[in-house]
Amino acid sequence: MKLLTAAILALVLGLAVAWYMYFYKRRSAPYWVLAFFRFGWVGMLFFALFAPEREEQVVVEQPQLISLRIDTSASLKSPVNGILDVLFDFEKNAPVKWVFSDFNSSQEQSDELPWIYIGDGHIDVQAGTDPVASVLLEANTLLSPPLIKNVIVPDRVEIGARFDYRVRFTAEPESVRATFNGKFHNKSTAAFIAPDRPGMYQLILTAEKNGVKDLIELSIEVVPYFNSIQVIYPYPHPHVGMVTRLAQELGFTYHLLSWKEAKTQLKQLPTVAIGGGAAVFEQLDAQLDKPILWLDLSNEIPSQGVANRIQTPEALASIGAPEYYTVRQRDKKKIRLQQSGQNWNGRGINWFQNGLAYPETGSVFRSLIKGLLRDSRPDELRVSGPERLYQSQEAEWVVSVVNNRSMAQAATVEMKITRDGEVFDVPQAAAIEGNGYVFSTSFSSAGTYTLDIIAEASNDQYSWRNTVTVLPASIEQYRPFNKALWDSYSKNELFRATDESTLQIALDNWELEGRSMVRTKKTPQHNLWWYWGAFLFFAFAEWLLRRRKGLS
Repeated sequence: MKLLTAAILALVLGLAVAWYMYFYKRRSAPYWVLAFFRFGWVGMLFFALFAPEREEQVVVEQPQLISLRIDTSASLKSPVNGILDVLFDFEKNAPVKWVFSDFNSSQEQSDELPWIYIGDGHIDVQAGTDPVASVLLEANTLLSPPLIKNVIVPDRVEIGARFDYRVRFTAEPESVRATFNGKFHNKSTAAFIAPDRPGMYQLILTAEKNGVKDLIELSIEVVPYFNSIQVIYPYPHPHVGMVTRLAQELGFTYHLLSWKEAKTQLKQLPTVAIGGGAAVFEQLDAQLDKPILWLDLSNEIPSQGVANRIQTPEALASIGAPEYYTVRQRDKKKIRLQQSGQNWNGRGINWFQNGLAYPETGSVFRSLIKGLLRDSRPDELRVSGPERLYQSQEAEWVVSVVNNRSMAQAATVEMKITRDGEVFDVPQAAAIEGNGYVFSTSFSSAGTYTLDIIAEASNDQYSWRNTVTVLPASIEQYRPFNKALWDSYSKNELFRATDESTLQIALDNWELEGRSMVRTKKTPQHNLWWYWGAFLFFAFAEWLLRRRKGLS
């Protein structure tokens, strides 16, 4: 209802009530004064009921919400209390509202707010937006990280095989010593010879600088046959020489046996069989559970054509072993030679002479030897993760069961972490793309922990055990100042302070504006003290006069 309509309606109703009370009911002696008072308070009452509220546009200033992310890591030296006092004083007079949070905790509640960093700057790259400003305080003197950064060495070698190790350091040490199976080297890069007996052996590496020693132990499994091929032949043949040359190139070992020696010394290894008839080959195949490449013996076989390697499917391109190959004969016809079961029939071609005439043939022979090694390799449980950590540092291990074609298989995996025989943690596996699994945890106490992983894939069981050393200090006491990160942040920062005085100057010069919001304020028309004062005056005056005149 509009204001004018409400006023007219209140005027009419007030006059009507006054006329009825003092003119219509008392026609002989009307009471003009009483009628006026009755008209006054009744009209004001109706106006209060009918009149619309008064609307007023009010500008409301709201403070800007800014998150203060305080980094209270172990590397921080300067206290933050003085910095917080300066910020509290600024908040009292500026259009700002601080939202406090721990920098090292989840920022889900204030992730979308602009934020100011308070700490020593010894941080990693952060997800999300860059800080609008920062207060970089003094840090403690960082502890020296361990001398030994990591060690590059195979975790499994064949008996009698030579293997290399390489140690990487955070700083060049004064002395280095590597010990394995009673032998030692005082070099960061050298080679050891695996013992003749299979088992688990320890590689112990020590380094020293300025009186500080560092030590790390690694387990190396020595196995009877790991990357070997046995060659059975009746007498020296060029095909034998092709295999031995490839052994140097591809890094595998070989064992030479005559057909007579093979009767008593046959090993369960991928085999290159040279010569022998079909009956001998069938007998050999029955004795071996490894793949066989059967080659002809005669040197009189003509170079009948070019052996062409065909790679299928494309996923095996990185492995280099063919699924089948063809021989393009001189009459342009092609003979396709395919793998039969796990064996290859390479007869009908003199690989040595043909390889001299056609380089393509040498490539196919190389791929066939790689195929023997690939197909004889057992599925294995592969684990990638750290061997040394700091307290409270988040660590993760990536686990997969890989077949002989370097393809991960679907599996069920479990991990258990123990210390001194007691269970410390049982992390849950998180699946990742490509049939991989990730375990993650952190260690609050220093010491040596044992990791056990059990996996099952295609009804086969796999196990893995290793140790991880947790160093007696937080990673924050080792992590250096991230100069590159803070240089990138400085391009968009409003200010950067280093102590209370520089922070006070920066805040004084900060032209911070709050956010304005226009609101509509509604006030009743009768919400005035004099309005209700007049209402009470008219009502009381009428009541008093009625009493004096003796009206009921």
